[in-house]
Amino acid sequence: MNAGLVVAAAVLVLLQPALRADGTEANVDVGRGVDVLQRFGIIGDVLFGDALFGDVSNAEDTRTHDVFNDADRFTEVFNMTKNHTNLLNLTFCPDLDCLFNVYFDGFQVELSDTPWKLLTTSRQSHFISERFGVPEMAMELGQKFVIVSYKRPVKRIKMIGNLTQLAELKPTMIEKLKCTSIGIESMVTDFITEFGSHYIDEYTIGDSIFQVLVYLPVFYNRFYNSCVLNNCSESDTVKWLSPMYTEYQGQVMWVGSKDAVDKWINSNLQLDSQLGDTYISLYALKNRPDLCNELVALMDDRAVVGVHLKIISTFIADPVKRKWFREVLDNHVKLREVNL
Repeated sequence: MNAGLVVAAAVLVLLQPALRADGTEANVDVGRGVDVLQRFGIIGDVLFGDALFGDVSNAEDTRTHDVFNDADRFTEVFNMTKNHTNLLNLTFCPDLDCLFNVYFDGFQVELSDTPWKLLTTSRQSHFISERFGVPEMAMELGQKFVIVSYKRPVKRIKMIGNLTQLAELKPTMIEKLKCTSIGIESMVTDFITEFGSHYIDEYTIGDSIFQVLVYLPVFYNRFYNSCVLNNCSESDTVKWLSPMYTEYQGQVMWVGSKDAVDKWINSNLQLDSQLGDTYISLYALKNRPDLCNELVALMDDRAVVGVHLKIISTFIADPVKRKWFREVLDNHVKLREVNL
């Protein structure tokens, strides 16, 4: 996959963390405030500036806000499983909304029922098709999808559990909240615009690679009934995932610009079709730990595979004002989800 397809505003949020000058990962983004009502659609800029383009000098300051005093003091880093196998998933999606929900299952925004609506900048068919690796016509009404995905979390960076008892908001935020009057909604929205609605509580990095397959309803339903309801064999699953039944075979998508990954996929994930040609299938990794190990060795373990955002109002001392702030924000989040 061409790295240029994975831009900061991409629907598929597989992004690399910003780096310090010495090449180590910068965790300063955890604990920073973001405004999900206005700016968070450009998730790459919000979290890590233009890291994919090598320039993170200014974007972070304009997209996120300092929320806590000495936020780095309250950051924890956890190394996660190094297991390379048994991480391949096959998920059936009867519509595009389901496809988004499956892809963004590691992304949580407090008060949001459909976080992916706040995490994406566009649902235009050409934009979505480019990011999911399928033709634009595959986004037509009535098409159904199966997503084959390999997701391997490696490191989790998060704020400590008892953050509300230890951390303090910036003095300017505390003063702004003191001046906020209950019942005046514009004061809440003004605060959010200036400081953010949520703060980044944690994110998880690792490896993520996927392939979207597009089906006509008749073949999708037969595949589902055969292999989900009746537990079909592995050989039957491979057959249902082949061009014999799919309307479109999506490209295998991942983060990074390493030519080695592209070459490896073309060499190791190519299968013979009963139609007489060959095709690329990510499902070829199934029950092949040797292939999983080879693929992981080529990837950089720095794709963002999960993000959790929590509301800043948790730190408001006055319980009545805290409840009011939450209610206003909840109404705005729900309204934005409906309108997106």
